Amino acid sequence: MIIVCPQCNSRYKIDPKRSSKQVARVKCPGCAVLFDVTLEAKQATAQSVVESSESSRPQILIVDDARFFREMIRDILQGLPVDLLFAEDGNVAWELLQEKNPRLLLLDLNIPGKNGYDLLRELQGQAAFGAMKILVMSGVERGEQVASDVSRLGADGFLNKSFTPKELQDRVRTILGL
Repeated sequence: MIIVCPQCNSRYKIDPKRSSKQVARVKCPGCAVLFDVTLEAKQATAQSVVESSESSRPQILIVDDARFFREMIRDILQGLPVDLLFAEDGNVAWELLQEKNPRLLLLDLNIPGKNGYDLLRELQGQAAFGAMKILVMSGVERGEQVASDVSRLGADGFLNKSFTPKELQDRVRTILGL
């Protein structure tokens, strides 16, 4: 079930089956406000967020080998007017990049197959991807040096994985002009 913080509008996933109560007290990880959530009897079914190519909404390709992290980003961004695509490794990402040509690539650096740096190098200088924006993420590699390195390889920004939901939403809105 997806809940929305009444203070900062961040979106989170909770499992209502983990509680026997009808109302849960929740503390927002983004802004720390406490609020009550009425739990549904059934857990909401996850929506398929891959849309047809006829959609006029911008597509975002999320590349991360951690399923939890892909799902978390999906939950954070699903309220935005975008279509989401997912890849768990660099090889799948490369295929989706060529097939879908998304407007934004959210790229983890440490992924199997072609890693994030490899993908950045392959994208560099290819005219077909010139309009695509790239936001690199990493939970392992941090700091100004990494941000500078990925910028030289064509990334439009770097985000440490300790971001807040609002921070990710704001960055995506800014990059895509939403």
